[in-house]
Order: sequence, then C-alpha cells, then structure tokens
Amino acid sequence: MTNLPEDLSHQAVKGANFAQSAAKLGARKFRDRIHESRLSADFYPQDTDEFIAAAYFGVGMDSVYQLEQWLWPFEQLEAELKRSGHGDQPFGIIVRSPMVAKHLRNVTQLPVRFSRLTKGLDSFMMSSSLRTVFYVNQSTPNFQALRYPNPAHVHLSHGESEKISMISNQLKAYDYVFTAGEAARVRIEHSLVGLDSKRLRDVGRPQLDRPRETAQAWREFDAEAPAGMTVFYAPTWEGDSPSMAYGTLADNGAMLVSNMLAAGFRVIFRPHPRTGVRDRNFKKALDEVCAIIDSDPRGLLDVTSDVSWQFDVADRALVEMSSVAFDWLSTRKPLVMIKPCQSDSMVLPGGLFERTPTIGKGSEDSLIDLLSNQTDSVETAAQLCEYYLGSTVQGAQIDRFYSATKQVIAERNRNLTGRP
Repeated sequence: MTNLPEDLSHQAVKGANFAQSAAKLGARKFRDRIHESRLSADFYPQDTDEFIAAAYFGVGMDSVYQLEQWLWPFEQLEAELKRSGHGDQPFGIIVRSPMVAKHLRNVTQLPVRFSRLTKGLDSFMMSSSLRTVFYVNQSTPNFQALRYPNPAHVHLSHGESEKISMISNQLKAYDYVFTAGEAARVRIEHSLVGLDSKRLRDVGRPQLDRPRETAQAWREFDAEAPAGMTVFYAPTWEGDSPSMAYGTLADNGAMLVSNMLAAGFRVIFRPHPRTGVRDRNFKKALDEVCAIIDSDPRGLLDVTSDVSWQFDVADRALVEMSSVAFDWLSTRKPLVMIKPCQSDSMVLPGGLFERTPTIGKGSEDSLIDLLSNQTDSVETAAQLCEYYLGSTVQGAQIDRFYSATKQVIAERNRNLTGRP
C-alpha cells in the first residue's frame, strides 16, 4: 500500500483555500465588469478636462475610507485653486474601480473619473494642464500612475502614525511627501537613506480644520445614558502582515470594554472599518465587544461616517498605534495607548508609546487608574501636539496644505514651461 505524505491534509487545505480565493477574485472581477458596463460616459476622462491637481486611487471599496478622509481637504483645495486663477475645474479624482467611482459621486462634488484600462489613464495623466497628483496610500497600483513624468507625484498618508509602513522605502518613488509635522520628518530622515529632505513638506492634518457637527446618535445617547466620564475607544484592525499587527481587539478588547463600563465610564466604541477582513478571531472579538456595548446603557457603538465629533465629546481616548491617536493629540486631552500583543509587531523606538501612558498584554488592570488619574500637564500635551502636528490653530493646517500644494504646482510649472 502506498504511504501518503504526512502533509497531505495540509496541502489539501492549501489547495482548497487557493481555489476559494480564486473563485472570490473571479466573482469580484465579474461584478466589477457589470458595474463598469453601467457607468455613464461622463465617468471616463473627458477631452475637456483641464485639471491642475488630482488624486489617484487605484484600489477598491474596502480601502475607500483612506480617500474619503482627504475629500474635504481636496474640496477646499479646489476652491483655493479657483480663487488663485486656475480655472473652473482645477481638481479631479481618477479611480480604477467602477464601484469606487459610483460611490464617490454620492459623497463629493469633485469630478470623478474612472479608467480600468491604460488608455483612459494615459488620457488623464498626460493632460497638458496636470501639474500635481496626490496618493493617499502605498498600494501597488500607484506605480501604474507614477510612470507618468510630467505631473509632480505627492504622497499623502491617509493618517499620521508610527506604524512601520510610515517609513517605507516606497516614499522615494514620489517627488514630494507631505508630512504631518516635525516628528514625521525626523522619522523619515533617520530611516530612509538617500531621501532628500527638501522633498518633505509639512502640512499638518488638514482634516482637523473641518467644521465639526455632533452626531445625532451621540446627542440621543448623551440624553439617556448615565452620567460619567466618556472614553473614545477606537482600536485599529489586525493588519496585513506580522510587522503591521498593531491591533489588540482579539486579545483584550472585550476585557477592556467590560472593565471601563463596570468602572462607570461611558464608552464610544469605534472599530476600524477593516476589522476582521483577514483574521476571523478579530471578527469574533468585534461581535463580542459590540454585544457588550449594546447591552450596557453606558456604551455607544459608533457607526458614523467620520472621526471628528468624538474629539469634542470624549474626555479620554484609548487607542492603539493608529492615526486616531495622533489626531487626538490636537485635543490636548489625556490619551492612553495600547501596545501590540504580537511579538512581531514593529514598534519604532522613541515614539508615542514612550511619551504617553500605555497598557500592554498583562497590564490591562492598570487601565482604570490611568484613565482616572492622569496628571499630564497641558504643557506636555501641547508639546506633543506641536511636535507631531505643528500648529493646530483653526485654519492653520489647511492653509499649510494650500501653501505646499501651490508651491509644488509652481515648481512643476517652471520645470515644464520655464515660466512661473
């Protein structure tokens, strides 16, 4: 009798997983083609397009939140470019997914163009008017757009943080990198050998200048919930690699929420939109925490469209290594951070974990004391804010974004035409 390989069952599982992934990919492509066939002609690049600046987004709906948080700054930039004499339609968005294109038409007045094929991308990127293209992530499809030499390619991270992805060598592919502040510049300059620091431009976090309106869900909750200090708990997702595994929801999320509610805190729970997409343990933990929140009058599950109003109504924030932690610094309110539980997670030395109160695996019991008894001075909070974000006086960050963008446009225009 022939002996079967000991790893046959493992190979069979791998084969089944591969087949399942292939089937999902095929179904997604088929669905995308259906949506593409239903797009009207005005979704495609137009001969009359004369965009001066644009945003490129090459991935799908599961990551569209990355672009959405830049829509308000882009809308303000469009208005500023109009005021500066750059035409009636100076800003456009080019995407590669028909579903993303249709979605964006419902959430912004900015012109949205779609092209899956190179021909349409050529038409958009080779426009004689185009001077600047923004990128909000490090996705592989970005390199299909980076090959066009005329416009200046500018990287915008979809959030400031000290995740290892923030010092990716991919940043060298861009003509400019718009950084949040001094901390980001120092981080990049110390990590990426050969990157000219003149390519780094501080713009803060322009999103923080957006006028904020308290969510109706909060107003209703606030009127009914027992009184108490409010904690904004916004854990990140599981990450797409061991080095990026900063999320801890599956390790201690239920414990932390239960402890806060039991201690009399009101908890706004806002999970990352990608929670559970790669790890079913995170999906299970998400369901468990949602059930805990739903069963307690002090808990609010936050499903609103953006992170903004929470900064005004919460007294404390409990976050991991994500952009929420760094945006929260603008409030100058106390912050507690959660260290990653996975040993492969890459934590940069000298960062926010070392500058703020933290808890980690095995030290969760200290959370209530840290939330209750923080004595950090306003000066310390202000110093952290200045180091990571620069001035957060109302309007200062969007003004820096305007200024940096117009400088890039002027520089590229001189390079292409010899004229200012």
